[in-house]
Amino acid sequence: MSLLSESTHLINAAAVLGHLFLLGGSVAIISPRSALGAFGLTVPTAPESQRLVDLLIPLYGFREISLGISMVAASRYGSPKTLAQKQSRKMGWIFLGITPVTTALAAGLLGYFD
Repeated sequence: MSLLSESTHLINAAAVLGHLFLLGGSVAIISPRSALGAFGLTVPTAPESQRLVDLLIPLYGFREISLGISMVAASRYGSPKTLAQKQSRKMGWIFLGITPVTTALAAGLLGYFD
């Protein structure tokens, strides 16, 4: 019986997910306002807010494209270990300390502490 971590189904699923990231990032770069609708958000009516959307959403698109390229490349040319780093004896879990901080920051910015 083969290991689940070496399953071709998981590698192919990572490739599909990478292609979805590429597609979503491309849409965000080409048409930022329509990408906003994919999240169920409405396009702002104020000109300053529209300018902000037109500037920030493409940055999100570039992030998604870089993530998609890395996932597709790792699934195509790499090994399963390049898709998911083992967490033992490495500092892979250190990002979990950042999650509560960013959650608290977002909650504060949204006014939950007012």
